[in-house]
Amino acid sequence: MDIIRQDWIDQQLLLRQAAYTELRTTRVVTGTWNVNAKKPMTSSEASKIVQWLEPPTDGPRTEPPDVVAMGFQEIVDLNAVNVVVNSALTVQRSSAWEEAVLTALNRHIGPRQAASEETLQYRVVLEKHLVGILLLVFVRTDHWDHVKEVKGATAGVGIMGMMGNKGGAAVRLKFYSSTLCFVCAHLAAHRENVSGRNADYLNILNKIQFENADETATTGQDMRFWSGEPSILNHDFVFWIGDLNYRIQDTLTTEEVFHLAEGGRSLNELAQHDQLISERQRGNVLKGFEEGPLNFRPTYKFQAGTSGYEKRPEKKLRAPAWCDRVLWKAKNPGDVKLCGYTSIPALDLSDHKPVQADFDIQVEYQVEGKKTEVIREIMMQLDKWENENMPKVKLVQADGSTASSGVFSFAQLKFGVEQSKKVIIENTGLVVAHFRFIPKLEDVTVCKPWLSVSPMFGMIPPRDTMELRITAHVDETVAHGLTSGEETLDDTMILRVENGRDYFLVVSGQYANSCFGSSLEQLVSSPEPIRQAKFTATRSPAASVFSVWVGGATGVDANALISTPQPTAQPNPTTPSDSQKVPKELWRMVNDIYENYMQEKNLFVEAGNKVEIAQLREALDTGTAFPPHSGYSTAELLPGILAQDLYFAGIPPDIRFNTLDRA
Repeated sequence: MDIIRQDWIDQQLLLRQAAYTELRTTRVVTGTWNVNAKKPMTSSEASKIVQWLEPPTDGPRTEPPDVVAMGFQEIVDLNAVNVVVNSALTVQRSSAWEEAVLTALNRHIGPRQAASEETLQYRVVLEKHLVGILLLVFVRTDHWDHVKEVKGATAGVGIMGMMGNKGGAAVRLKFYSSTLCFVCAHLAAHRENVSGRNADYLNILNKIQFENADETATTGQDMRFWSGEPSILNHDFVFWIGDLNYRIQDTLTTEEVFHLAEGGRSLNELAQHDQLISERQRGNVLKGFEEGPLNFRPTYKFQAGTSGYEKRPEKKLRAPAWCDRVLWKAKNPGDVKLCGYTSIPALDLSDHKPVQADFDIQVEYQVEGKKTEVIREIMMQLDKWENENMPKVKLVQADGSTASSGVFSFAQLKFGVEQSKKVIIENTGLVVAHFRFIPKLEDVTVCKPWLSVSPMFGMIPPRDTMELRITAHVDETVAHGLTSGEETLDDTMILRVENGRDYFLVVSGQYANSCFGSSLEQLVSSPEPIRQAKFTATRSPAASVFSVWVGGATGVDANALISTPQPTAQPNPTTPSDSQKVPKELWRMVNDIYENYMQEKNLFVEAGNKVEIAQLREALDTGTAFPPHSGYSTAELLPGILAQDLYFAGIPPDIRFNTLDRA
């Protein structure tokens, strides 16, 4: 009860924060540099990077940066050894670059701005690295006591969609009363691979999840991270920096790009052909982010040690491009002012030129006296409500019908596709209503694995409402249980109103059969598409087809791996002529790859398109024609058919995955 009560108080504080907060201007400098695996600068060379770390402070901008966030890419060579094995070199070079940047800040920037060097020193907030990616965040020491809730995370999206040759590193922090998030990314290369870069961005966005910033607290400002959005976007300010690898569209020839880039006076014309600008305009990537005008020459590809683009005959000729970018997003766009966005041509260590962006942002600062008064007002109102009467609530379904009967049905649940239903809880009484879902007798969880409900608890003021969302989702584990007859789509959830009555929500569903979650033996014996097959629960060892696929490949007797016969659902009996030697679903995928994609490179290595995979799965289940798709999508889907028969044969997960690898 106390936790729920405090949660509501903190939410009210968030809603009324304008009454006890003021804005203060904060200078943030961000930058990105692909150093092409060159050795880090030493502390004695740190003065060379001062111009990258701090833009000129002329005119009214005399204060040095309050926050500095610098991202690096390719701090080590992205070979197989470094990507898979050698983390020691990454750690060594991360430390060296951190020392160089910190030396530049504390020897050449802070002391120059104030008589007291101690006043304007910088400290490291956090360093995060992933193979060749490095993100460093610093703040001035005079702000150190106002830095809290620091967290870092990384996500690899490279080879197989998970290796660290491409990916992102992120750092978030609470600065005064505002939240800041910095993301340093290195996306897929090659001029033609626009879709790969877009996919890498989305993968990083969804993979990076910060833990609750204060792991001992369950309330307060951190509740913003429970909204269901990707964690990166749940901040007041987000800065996305890095070698994003977007190139100039092939509407211009390489020679035309060189002509426009080297002239330096036709950059606006060149920017009209920039892939990132085009993709953002279409809403395909970095939606809602902003970027300054590209008033500097493309930052790639230069001849290292010079300010000229790479044109040596022995090198591959690449069209210049703005690979290195800085973008931002703010909950209140007016709270960000871009004061400068440029490259640093004088730094010629790499084949990339570093990029720098200078911002003024408006961060919130709490005035404690005003906050205390707001808390007192909230508590007085809450006490009045709680002293008046007992809680009364009414449940209303989205269609307007009263949900007191508590019956909810999900029709045509498909494998891997969520369905949700909304329920409105209305507080019809005169007091605050606290509610939570509780487990049934002798249960540990409030519902079965195929169900979820959000929120799990809450607090509703009188005459107010709150929306519940009940979600059904059949994944691989649940589908296996449905196919074997061990699981049904039926459950009852208990909603308890504190000091009131319990409400019982009865949930059921109808499952649309899928070849994913059915054994190969079942698929072989079903001549019609799986969606049309009718199942009856039986008992079967389910090893015959498994032994065909695994026994010869691994040298292991399939029957020996089955400890107990597993229940299996079989289609209605068919005649022998109806049986096939190979499941039609498996045959269609293998044939699709054989007929159309045998020449594709990195098949079974590169990730497929998630939308295409869902469409292919539906076509397999319904027996319809495959929609247009890539071979990578078919290849990613294929192992899912093979792996599930190992599940039905009772093979432990570690042996299952090892078997597929060896096959």
